[in-house]
Amino acid sequence: SELKILVCGDVQGQFKSFFSKVGMIHQKKGPFEYLLCVGNFFGPGDEEWQDVLKGKITVPLTTYILGPNRAEHVKHFPDNSEELASNIIHLGKRGMFTGVSGLRIAYLSGVEHKDSSRYTFNRKDVTEILTYTSQFNIDILLTSQWPRGVSKFAKEPEHIENKDSNLIAYLAKELKPRYHFSALSETFYERLPYRNHKVLQEIPTHVTRFIGLASVNNSKKLKWIYAFNIKPYCSMNSKQLAEISGPVTECPYEDLAEDHINEFFYDTNSKKQKRAFNMGEENKPRKREKFSVTQDNCWFCLGNPSVEKHLLISVADYSYLALPKGGLVEDHLLILPIEHKDAVVNVSEPAYDEIYRFKKVLSKYFYDNGKDVIFFERNLSSAHLQIQVVPVPDSVTSKVKNTILELGAAHGVEFDELPEFSLIKQIVPENKPYIYFEIVRNKKISTKLLCVINKHIPIQFGRMVLASKPILDLPDRIDWKSCALTEEEERNLAEQFRKKFKAYDFSL
Repeated sequence: SELKILVCGDVQGQFKSFFSKVGMIHQKKGPFEYLLCVGNFFGPGDEEWQDVLKGKITVPLTTYILGPNRAEHVKHFPDNSEELASNIIHLGKRGMFTGVSGLRIAYLSGVEHKDSSRYTFNRKDVTEILTYTSQFNIDILLTSQWPRGVSKFAKEPEHIENKDSNLIAYLAKELKPRYHFSALSETFYERLPYRNHKVLQEIPTHVTRFIGLASVNNSKKLKWIYAFNIKPYCSMNSKQLAEISGPVTECPYEDLAEDHINEFFYDTNSKKQKRAFNMGEENKPRKREKFSVTQDNCWFCLGNPSVEKHLLISVADYSYLALPKGGLVEDHLLILPIEHKDAVVNVSEPAYDEIYRFKKVLSKYFYDNGKDVIFFERNLSSAHLQIQVVPVPDSVTSKVKNTILELGAAHGVEFDELPEFSLIKQIVPENKPYIYFEIVRNKKISTKLLCVINKHIPIQFGRMVLASKPILDLPDRIDWKSCALTEEEERNLAEQFRKKFKAYDFSL
């Protein structure tokens, strides 16, 4: 059945008049399941909020609010989701809320900034939301800040007074919500719905409706509250979702994805890495001289005097084992060829055989320690092959395959399952980027999944899969830079693993 929802823009602390009007709407046109608030919920003064806390101002229905957008409002919010007052619930900084009848609401509080704080967000926050929601279809997206470029292919909004966000545009493009609400811009804007599929190229799916709401009691009398009916995605079939009456446009964010990719995302159709989501002229990408990675300057070639040899675990004849920088877990490892090759499909036969031997002994080592292991290779832009080795509890191994497939689908890429005895180098087309997973269960490879890449995909895709909630549930460790250790910590970790692995090390 359809749900009746209310959404409002910046309340600005005008709680008495606001909840009075909401109460009348709820009584005359409701009942509504709940009220969703985007933008600045609090204002400069606290008097009316004290009246809310004391029960002098009645909150007529369950109200969900986003977190602060200004430093001075942080004092009103707890660190986590919590009921601030009777019927007023703080959703939190970022995440997903599943409401009545399976309605799924993704949310991101604050404004874009290079650093993440209680009232700002950065690319790491966006990446974590995509990880949390990778297995779900989103009905509603709530952000205080507007997405940049939302008016492309549609009428321009009037009186817009706030900077918009490239990161939110990217989030909207990836999540494909059915509704997206924002505020902070002192205007009302209901955009024409836009498609989330390419006509005649992709299967038709639902459209997205973006609504920007004005602030409560604004002097221009612009619309600040929006009522609508929605049937949860989970209770609809594909035909119902794709139905649309009236005009629609193309997705306004396609050019953003084509032309601007930040350091988490690569354009695999381009020879150059580009940065995205910059704000202001001073942050525009600068042209750089082309940098060629050779054996002399490669971080992973043992002949380079700058290579960090304290990370080495085992060096055989044609390949070696090492700890990565910023491992996902303590026993996260890398298998690398000694020769300077960019992909396993290009290494010599002796190196290929020795890499396979490392995989076998590592599978046994982790099995003896009560774990299974995932091997994956990301041949996107690296000049030197790195096979990632990540152990996982054997209780979650069965979930890895579906997590890879679902996260891939969320990013618009497909994985093919390879036959048991197939060799990747016999399958991958020459000079094609790819991501390849081997799922090892009870010492044996149970699943091989290959994606030959022809569109954008997060460079951290493998870590996103394994850090997701069904597997390791480590969303804060997706970015290796956030997991970096001191050199002394790395030395100790490497020494500990060498001792534990000694009985399995065929290079000794």
